[in-house]
Amino acid sequence: MSDLSSLVEAPCRACGARLQFSAEAQKMRCTHCGSTEDVGFTRTKLAENALDYAVAPDGALSRAPTEEKRVLACQGCGARTTVNYDAPTIQCAFCGSKNVNPEAAAARLIAPAGVLPFRLGRGQVTEKFRAWVGGSWLAPSDLSSGAVLDNLHGLYVPFWTFDAHAHSEWAAEAGFYYYVPVQSRDANGRTVTTQERRVRWEPRHGSHQHFYDDLPEMASKNLRQQEDDIRECASFALEDVVDYDPRILLGWEAEVYSIDLRESAQKAQQTIEAREEDACARLVGGDTQRNLRVATTLSAQTFKHLLLPLWVCSYVYRGKLYRFLVNGQSGRIVGDRPTSGWKVFFLVMAALVALLIFGYFYSRR
Repeated sequence: MSDLSSLVEAPCRACGARLQFSAEAQKMRCTHCGSTEDVGFTRTKLAENALDYAVAPDGALSRAPTEEKRVLACQGCGARTTVNYDAPTIQCAFCGSKNVNPEAAAARLIAPAGVLPFRLGRGQVTEKFRAWVGGSWLAPSDLSSGAVLDNLHGLYVPFWTFDAHAHSEWAAEAGFYYYVPVQSRDANGRTVTTQERRVRWEPRHGSHQHFYDDLPEMASKNLRQQEDDIRECASFALEDVVDYDPRILLGWEAEVYSIDLRESAQKAQQTIEAREEDACARLVGGDTQRNLRVATTLSAQTFKHLLLPLWVCSYVYRGKLYRFLVNGQSGRIVGDRPTSGWKVFFLVMAALVALLIFGYFYSRR
């Protein structure tokens, strides 16, 4: 069993104190004397791993390399994270609990292939939060001054990314509108002729293929309740991913994946099939369509395990807790902001007045 300290220990060459990864400097920075050292980012080990559905009664889909790590389990919510070896207690990013299990459990995990280093530090995130929290016109006027940051937590979140070549055969009926004159009688008994729309149906079929590259699937059960926000926030430039180096995690927490490869691969397949159905629907043509049938076959399926940077944050306003996320690479913020009831009321009233004015002038034409 390897000790976490042997994996991530990085003493300062100048004074011997501990180095941490600095998001602002993109270097290792000494916590004592402030000197910096280059990390030496590389991109030589970002190999794809083949998905192997033939493997394993144990549910594994891959013979990807694994590593033994020290894992701490939060006593509050059960979230499992890897942490600095000298930090037996940490504040949980998910429930805020500071009671973290001091007994480190050894777990055999699929090793991360790469990591996307944080580019925003705590100070930068605080500045972006202040600009964001008061940036909504519908927010209460005192929100910017009254919002009190409760937690800023930089966390490397586990993701699976999937590659696959999709080939789809489709068949459908394309409908084309045409109009025929139809005679009827109005209320006064007069004969009137109107154009009635009808549909001419034609069978269509074809094929579609596309290569899906690095389709991401979050591997954290603890963040599932914020999955929609994460989907909106976590748009990463994956070309900046570097080879996994445990030194990059110094000063940060990294969650252990809690959604396994098989479940995530099945979800990625469903996403691909849905996108293929949409793509095939666009090929049918016509004014309308019906009975679309799509059969999709996937090949050359591979995956990577990556650690991607998110700030998991919260603030308090008038006694209520609000959560938000910050993309640790781009700085994009997604989260909850309260709205002012009075502002919403005046906005609705202004819209009603505008409609009344428009209706008045339209009726006088």
